[in-house]
Amino acid sequence: MGLKNVKNTQYIGTVGIGTPPQYINVIFDTGSSNLWVTSCDCESEACHMHACFDSRSSSSYKEVGYDVEVKFGTGNIDGFISRDTFSLGPLKVRGQNFGEITVENGDVFHTARFSGIMGLAFPALSAYDFTPVFDNIIAQELLAEPMFSFYFSKLPVQESALFFGAPDPNFYVGNITWMPVKKQFYWETRLEDIMLDGERQHFCDHHPEGCKIVFDTGTSLITGPYENIGVLLDRFHIDPACDQIEHLPRLTFIVGGTPFHLDPEDYVMMSDTKKTNTKHCKPGFMPLDVPAPRGPLWILGDLFMRKFYCIFDRAQNRIGLAYARRDPAMAEIERVTHRSALDAEESRLKGFSEMDRVASAMLLNQGGK
Repeated sequence: MGLKNVKNTQYIGTVGIGTPPQYINVIFDTGSSNLWVTSCDCESEACHMHACFDSRSSSSYKEVGYDVEVKFGTGNIDGFISRDTFSLGPLKVRGQNFGEITVENGDVFHTARFSGIMGLAFPALSAYDFTPVFDNIIAQELLAEPMFSFYFSKLPVQESALFFGAPDPNFYVGNITWMPVKKQFYWETRLEDIMLDGERQHFCDHHPEGCKIVFDTGTSLITGPYENIGVLLDRFHIDPACDQIEHLPRLTFIVGGTPFHLDPEDYVMMSDTKKTNTKHCKPGFMPLDVPAPRGPLWILGDLFMRKFYCIFDRAQNRIGLAYARRDPAMAEIERVTHRSALDAEESRLKGFSEMDRVASAMLLNQGGK
């Protein structure tokens, strides 16, 4: 499934809901397990800024009935549980429960970019005890192998994708490093240490099994304990005017016995200031102290995952990492994915069908599958 890169902070894909499918943009989030979309019955101001699901137009819709309410740091959502068929590319997930949201309060909703969240973490993280989408995919035996993986671009390139099934070797180079999931809640494993220009920082020495890390596609940056992030920021000295960026140290995460390198162009966030036609740089890190017992932990978000092809394996409950493939052979897929994303903005239904048809043809031609 093609994903649209929005300002290097969100990766958004299109799913179909109901019969016939109504196409809606969602964020595929490995940091949560819930599924919710905006209802056309919503009267909040934010709801009018993006597409919605109209249950009256679906012949397969079922009302489940009980209410949901979720509060978070910057707002809240209210709604009720519904059930319908979800289309993810060629997959048809039947009898999927989801939250149909009728109240949206918070700045995060004031965007036309997406109308929902599709959680891809473990069932233990799911609210209201309903079955997450991927668990229904497994139960309905829709895949030969219960795995999914992400390939994220960095703008101006638009070539991002979500793959269901076994990892696609066309999109990574070298070997895959596999790491066991330590707790089936988030996609959590262990970080052995962090290095700056090859020098160990010993952040995890006082954790016998290593620091906790979570791979989270719903988080844009890399977050970590306040004292550790402070050490990194003291060493980086990132100039807001973007001078001498190339002289910053290489940052290395040691996971599964393997070093994974981020160079300055990977971890420095650069934006253009339109008024002055200048560039502005800032670090792609944020301190976040998660209290015990879940924390302390590191969250490796989209900034980290742009460099790597990331695989999530439910059969063996493990995470795989390999360096993402970036070479001229990907140019045609870049073109097709970008064109399809633009089509989807203009017409969700037309864009979705064309995206799947053309992207599938491209993968068949390149992979011989």
